[in-house]
Amino acid sequence: TESTVAASSQVDTMPLLSEILFRSHDADGSGTIDAEELRSICYKLGYPMTKEEIEASLRVIDKDASGQISYPEFKQWWAQKDRFQVLQDERDTQEDADEWAEWLKSVTTHFNFFDKDNSGTIDRAEFKALYDNIKATYHVGTIDEALHDLDENKDGVITLQEYIKWLRLQHDS
Repeated sequence: TESTVAASSQVDTMPLLSEILFRSHDADGSGTIDAEELRSICYKLGYPMTKEEIEASLRVIDKDASGQISYPEFKQWWAQKDRFQVLQDERDTQEDADEWAEWLKSVTTHFNFFDKDNSGTIDRAEFKALYDNIKATYHVGTIDEALHDLDENKDGVITLQEYIKWLRLQHDS
């Protein structure tokens, strides 16, 4: 039992793999891991990443947004069995967010083009031009049917929010 106690005591003082990895890649001895040091860890573990992927990964792991990964942040990330999948999921989410932002910008520009009086809404007179534009891409029926479908609250004008919601329904169906 004395050897068991000694072995147990020795295990308690052994550094965790996360701590060994962290220390060995903290090249500048700052007590934190920066983007280049994270890139090195990922590369050596068989997960080479582009600069953009490393930046996205840093945003996931760096919980306090300091631009550096502290050991507690690293240890929390390292404890996840799917640690590299988590980074991939975040990159995919960011790419989706970038695509969504681009789409939204495009839709807003399109809407504003037809909002000739800059009121923030498209009234029936302005809708004729929008209708002619969207009927080439979407099955919208008659102008009255289209106006009825887009004008969700039936106040006689189409807001940007109504237009976005309608477009999303078109893309989802």
